[in-house]
Amino acid sequence: MKKKLASKASSISSRILLVSILLFSLGSGGLIGQEKPKERAKPAPARPAAKPAAKPAVKVASVDPKLMQAPSSVVLGETMTLRNTTGQEIEARLLSAAGEFITIERVEDTRRFEIPISTLDDFTADRIRQWMETSPKAVNFSLSIESSKSLSNASSFMNIGREFKTSEWTYRVSITNLTRNVLSGAQVEYRVIYDDAVDVSRGSALPGKGIDQQEGQIVDLPDMVFNDQVEFETLPVKIDNYEYIPTTRGAPREFSRDSLRGIWVRVIKNGEVIAEYQSSPASLARTSWDNENRTEIRLKNNFRSQFGAQK
Repeated sequence: MKKKLASKASSISSRILLVSILLFSLGSGGLIGQEKPKERAKPAPARPAAKPAAKPAVKVASVDPKLMQAPSSVVLGETMTLRNTTGQEIEARLLSAAGEFITIERVEDTRRFEIPISTLDDFTADRIRQWMETSPKAVNFSLSIESSKSLSNASSFMNIGREFKTSEWTYRVSITNLTRNVLSGAQVEYRVIYDDAVDVSRGSALPGKGIDQQEGQIVDLPDMVFNDQVEFETLPVKIDNYEYIPTTRGAPREFSRDSLRGIWVRVIKNGEVIAEYQSSPASLARTSWDNENRTEIRLKNNFRSQFGAQK
């Protein structure tokens, strides 16, 4: 009997101990029903710092090695930033333009290149074309200028053994644009140069105005594309001749003649001379445009001293 009671008591004690353990686990947030602690997120590995990108240079589509050794006499133009269609940039000086190509000098190393305008972005190309339009020496204009002299009028008469001759001469001038660029906003100016030794008027011969006389005009040129040609005729210039051959033996002979020396033509754009022509460079060598550098000249006329004015 005592053994049964002892066994029963031991069983009860065991149950009480098991219940106590379970209650303790539930009350203290033990393993039963306990959520797993959240794991801390591991920080993302730091990315290595990006290296600064090197500044790209414009890819030159066409490089002429001869341009790298261009003569130093070329006048350098404006410095500007050139950007191509892919966004690459360089600093360069604009030297000249021909057709759809420009010659530049890279500031970084002073090397010279020829590049097509089509490789530049719209903004840069517009600036280039504006520079070509406003800078007189931006475009290497090639103009062919020719002239021919013609007699437009002539007359003569005799008076007491003296012969008086008067003639009028004009020049026909032609100008051809041999450049692949349009020539716009230009003017042509000319000077006909002659020596005025005598003035024949109303049956008499008077002293003329002297040497290096100039007559001319300035006129606007129309827009000229490649191979366009314009022609014009100058105003007539009067050339006088006087001659006296005496009938008396031993008497002095008299003569005085004007001399037509040639024509000087200039093509001007934005106030700068872009082309020039002289019909006779040797004859015009001592002449300056509009006689700007002409020295004082004293005229001596033996005919006037001897005979005076004739009526």
